Amino acid sequence: MKKTLLIIVSTVLIMGVVYFAGVGFYSEKFSANSTFGTVDVSNLTLSEAQAKVIEDLNDKEFVLEEDGQEVARLKLGELEPEYKTESELEASYLSQDPTTWVNGFFEDKEYNQGLEEQINFSEEEIINSLSAQGLSNEEREAATDAGVDYDETEGYYVVEGSAGNQIDPSRLESAIVEGIQNENYTIDLEEAYAQPEVTEVSEEITSVMDEIESVSSVNITYEIAGEEVTIPQDEIENWIYFDSSNELIIDAESVKAYLSTLNEEYSTFYKDRTFNSTLQGEVTVPPGILGWSIDTDAEAEALISDIHAGNDVSREPIYYSSGGIAGAANDIGSTYVEIDLSNQYMFLYVDGELILETPMVSGKIGAETVPGANAVNEMLTDTNLVGYNPFSKVEYSTPVNYWIRFDDKAQGIHDASWQGSFGGNVYQLSGSLGCINTPLGAVEVIYNNVDYGTPVMVFY
Repeated sequence: MKKTLLIIVSTVLIMGVVYFAGVGFYSEKFSANSTFGTVDVSNLTLSEAQAKVIEDLNDKEFVLEEDGQEVARLKLGELEPEYKTESELEASYLSQDPTTWVNGFFEDKEYNQGLEEQINFSEEEIINSLSAQGLSNEEREAATDAGVDYDETEGYYVVEGSAGNQIDPSRLESAIVEGIQNENYTIDLEEAYAQPEVTEVSEEITSVMDEIESVSSVNITYEIAGEEVTIPQDEIENWIYFDSSNELIIDAESVKAYLSTLNEEYSTFYKDRTFNSTLQGEVTVPPGILGWSIDTDAEAEALISDIHAGNDVSREPIYYSSGGIAGAANDIGSTYVEIDLSNQYMFLYVDGELILETPMVSGKIGAETVPGANAVNEMLTDTNLVGYNPFSKVEYSTPVNYWIRFDDKAQGIHDASWQGSFGGNVYQLSGSLGCINTPLGAVEVIYNNVDYGTPVMVFY
């Protein structure tokens, strides 16, 4: 009995000694069956474990394959690796409870599954190593970013990006780290192909397509010459292009070209006019300075701003006008001066009412008054008319009480005290050099009832 008790006590004492010896041993070492990543660090001190981890990683070699063929090998120790495993190893080490060291012989302990944050390789060395083995990006197709293109049938659409086959060292590095963790040391090089920086779902593309939708769907309607003209949406789409940053640009020159087509159709400049005269009924008046057109520079700027705003707009365009009613199909209006060269008579209408009719004297034969749809562009009182008389070959300076110029050829309406009579055939013998000689009382009435821009219709 005593002998059995002694054996039991001795066994307990021995086990205690062994246990506490194990506690002392594993208080400075990793427990049995411990791995850090893929490295066995069992029974190693912290510094020994760190050295072994680095040695093990440096010895690893990866085979790179492309199209099923080996094309290169990379040994990690030759890529100027930077390992930041100390803190993770230390944290793993400190997480152990040495009093449970016995459990280590019956269960595995795996530490650190996040090597991607603790291993870095020199991308430059990766590139240099690949180049030395005949893999140079200079001979490979670069990745293509997604973009936006235009087709007359489809309109604007997204062109997907493509990878090409250039090697992205950062993607290759990630594949290497993943291979270390999975203990797979063969890498398909396609996993490391450089990817497009901009894809079809990137904000740069989606925002551009949203802007295109906003821009191309805007309704711009002009009120011009009594008509409503809505700019076709496909016309607006034709004005759009994108710069290298995928910024939407509206081509100002294309906008101006479109506005010019509207001018060709609606502008009153440089066009013959049908005019209902007092004595002759309907006559044709050739172009003069009177008229209006869309101011293509100013309107293009305003139109581009409207389109970018994405708001539906209905308005008149910005006009340039030399007189009359800008934007009207009949820009003469109801207030105008009518000069009938055939009948040598002049009429003044104000708001549609005939205010004055008077005989006058136009240009003599050889200096005939030039007909045209014109407008008042200069008004002076008590001034001198100066010029050169090609018939008498002398310069002249003649005082007049009223001067109303109406074109760009120095033709105007003025009083002419030297005329003994007006109207009829007076112009044939003592006509002017192109101006409209008018009785003083009549020209005074005209002067007091017209203004700059008042139409002056001169015709035969």
